[in-house]
Amino acid sequence: MTRILFGEYRPDQPVHLSESLEIADGVVPIANGYAPISSFVPAGNGTLQTRCIGAAGYRNAAASYLFAATTTNIYSYSTSGYVSVAAGMTSTRSVGVQFCPYGPFMLATNGTDPIKKFDPASPGAMTNLGGSPPTARYLGVVRGFVVAGYAGGNPLRIAWSDNGNPANWTAGGASEAGLYDMPSGGDITGVVGGEYGLIFQERRILRMSYTADDTIWQFDEIVTDAGCIAPKSLASWGKVSFFWSDRGFMMCDGVSVQAIGDEKIDRTFQSLAERAYFETMSAVVDPRRALYIVALPSADPTSTVFLYNYAQGRWTTAALSNELMFSALSLSSSLEDLDAVYGSLDATTLSLDSFALRGGAPTLLLFDGAHRLGQLSGPNIAATLVDARRDFAGGARARIRTIRPLTDAATATVAISGSNSLAATPQETSYDVATANGFYRCRENWSLAQVKLAIPAGAQWTYAQGYDVEAVPGGRP
Repeated sequence: MTRILFGEYRPDQPVHLSESLEIADGVVPIANGYAPISSFVPAGNGTLQTRCIGAAGYRNAAASYLFAATTTNIYSYSTSGYVSVAAGMTSTRSVGVQFCPYGPFMLATNGTDPIKKFDPASPGAMTNLGGSPPTARYLGVVRGFVVAGYAGGNPLRIAWSDNGNPANWTAGGASEAGLYDMPSGGDITGVVGGEYGLIFQERRILRMSYTADDTIWQFDEIVTDAGCIAPKSLASWGKVSFFWSDRGFMMCDGVSVQAIGDEKIDRTFQSLAERAYFETMSAVVDPRRALYIVALPSADPTSTVFLYNYAQGRWTTAALSNELMFSALSLSSSLEDLDAVYGSLDATTLSLDSFALRGGAPTLLLFDGAHRLGQLSGPNIAATLVDARRDFAGGARARIRTIRPLTDAATATVAISGSNSLAATPQETSYDVATANGFYRCRENWSLAQVKLAIPAGAQWTYAQGYDVEAVPGGRP
């Protein structure tokens, strides 16, 4: 009996002489194997009439707020439904609507209309941000400044408010507001805030550092041969940003840039992606599972996502229809909400003063292809793991007698694809009945064999690590 542990998902590698997986779909990488992905569950009263092109959430004091934008409106969402807080917008799908929290406020921008401000003290409607700020496609908060990218419709311009005053954009005097035009690097494609700012362009990334003198900001090039070419692929958490560039998937920590998809999934993603669908992309970081998730731009709505576990440095994929993914904070739950979820209060094991019911916890939300808001909290989706093509008998044919998957899934199917040469088309045989000890009895005789493990949707399981195989020499090659 030989034990084979599942390797990385690296479809850019040849399937022969490899320790990699050819397919790792419907799973996420974990330290010692792969784990399932939950299915989409729609939120109560969470369906928009049209496509969502921007969404975000934040927490102020004891309340959590969630916003969703269409081309004509920005809505505030609660479990009772949507309430319009900004009507008459002229947003576009290609640019979308970006949200940016600043202190107690939530700012929203779409590149054409004035920047909007939500004030929890007056939650009925968003108002225009004061101080005559420029229009902007991208917003970020760097220290106490609001930084606007693609400012005033200029693809090379950034502008910033006064320090500590987002309603003052006039330079001069005691004000530290100002603007800067990029001399090179292509269009601005994103702004990431924090203690310092990151300005993403198509072919360059700049670090924006506060100087506290007359110059106000110092701009340092982090990289000049790579940038973000798909604005909606950019997602950040903490000091780390992930994005799609001309060189593939990259990760920037504010000091340097690292390739994370090279010789792993970059060529595969590039072959499937279509630039005409870049506007359908979205990307998000799930900090609870250390995942960067990006939608493949090949359909509308997108139907496939690539997932990168940045703690493990490994990729997978999943079939997940969505028109927008975003990170937010969970909303608080009322007694009526508990009734809707559990059927009755008696059916829940949660204490009524549980932290889980207070809201404000980081969470991943999305809109599916039917414009429904929801989260991934349902039964597990279908999972497929396909190993490399292996020579189990050292050049001779191998008689494969048994396969035992290393998983706690009670229901699974094992398939073996075999051929006698690398050029031959493999022939697949499936086995779906296991012994009491978890062995699948096989009768295969091949020079080269590839093992597939398929776990159906709805099955309960927590890990898949590989398989044990019993194979003995079975004849000439």
